[in-house]
Amino acid sequence: MHRFSPNERGPGPLAGRRLIDFSQGVAGPSCAMLLADLGADVIKVEPPDGDWARGVGHQVAPGESSAHLSLNRNKRSICLDLKHPAGRAVAARLAARSDIVVQNFRPGVMERFGLGYDALAAANPRLVYASIYGFGEDGPLAGAPATDSTMQAFGGLMSINGDGDGPPLRMGNMVSDMLAGSYLCQGVLAALLTLAGTGRGQRVNVSLLDALVAFQAPPIMEFALTGIVPQRSGRQHPMIVPSGTYEVRDGYVTLVATQPLWRKFCAAIGQEALADDPRFATAQARLEHRAQLQDILVPFFAQRTQAEVLALSRRYDLVCAPINDYAALLAHGQVAANQLVSRWEHAVLGTLPGIRNPVRYGGIEAPWRPPPMRGEHTRQILSAELGMAGSEIDALVACAAVIEGGRCS
Repeated sequence: MHRFSPNERGPGPLAGRRLIDFSQGVAGPSCAMLLADLGADVIKVEPPDGDWARGVGHQVAPGESSAHLSLNRNKRSICLDLKHPAGRAVAARLAARSDIVVQNFRPGVMERFGLGYDALAAANPRLVYASIYGFGEDGPLAGAPATDSTMQAFGGLMSINGDGDGPPLRMGNMVSDMLAGSYLCQGVLAALLTLAGTGRGQRVNVSLLDALVAFQAPPIMEFALTGIVPQRSGRQHPMIVPSGTYEVRDGYVTLVATQPLWRKFCAAIGQEALADDPRFATAQARLEHRAQLQDILVPFFAQRTQAEVLALSRRYDLVCAPINDYAALLAHGQVAANQLVSRWEHAVLGTLPGIRNPVRYGGIEAPWRPPPMRGEHTRQILSAELGMAGSEIDALVACAAVIEGGRCS
């Protein structure tokens, strides 16, 4: 694991930009974190009890969970009660001094707080206002609650995931949330480019539904063109044969043999004649005769180990990989070479691992500051960013409009 030093990075492309992150959970915080990695000064606005993601996943300390720690690096935290007029006023003052707002409340909530785009843009016309919604702003489900699990169900992803004769399955990560966060980051960067040319900000919206449907463009397009509803294909790729998971003597491997690799694949398994067999010679023929080909391939792999299959793959330059669990993945030398896991020092939890931003820029290294504790920077932000005197901050704390870190429990 790599330990980053401040001396290793140059200024990010968003250095000097301030972002107010009102979002909670996964999608919005992941977007704000990606922008923080690019140098934006991200102020995370948390409610008095903190971002609800602090209670998701393994609890390493009160208010510190695996989900929160994975999604909020490089941010400062201020605790504000947006239900309190003084808390809303502080939030509006911060937004007036910022370049970007990220929020993922249901449609209409920020407007009721007086923190919607129209209100904030009136005071700050250059503001880029980025929102993540569940189903979108309009339509019969616009105000309905949405989570990644329900979105995987409604958005069709579960219908194509699982064994053909089994129930639909949820994918084991928060897919729509992470996708929406990445798409929104892209939208914010595009809006900043527009701002540079026009001098005016704009709204940028992504919904979990939109992100998940876009993610599934190939199978959805296949249905739209053919009218055939995709079926769950279990271990096998629905569009490519052979492509999928095979059990070997000591585990599993996954391989892909597209048409350009088909002849080499046949040579690798000692079945050169299959390359010209009319049942299997073309990609379409293999789709139509998948079962017959499986009858040949399954016994071949069952008699070999992962190492033997991988050695054949290297010899014939085929696309193949072992199925790693996270222990095997993080122990692999390629993960170390890519410096995918880093270490940072947390004020309370000590040394923690962190997963790096996957985008790499020449001469720029993403900063590595640990996720903030709830309200850790409340007094600092009010003083340094809004110029409040100590007595004014004390008054806000006394009426519970703002909460300092030591009191945010």
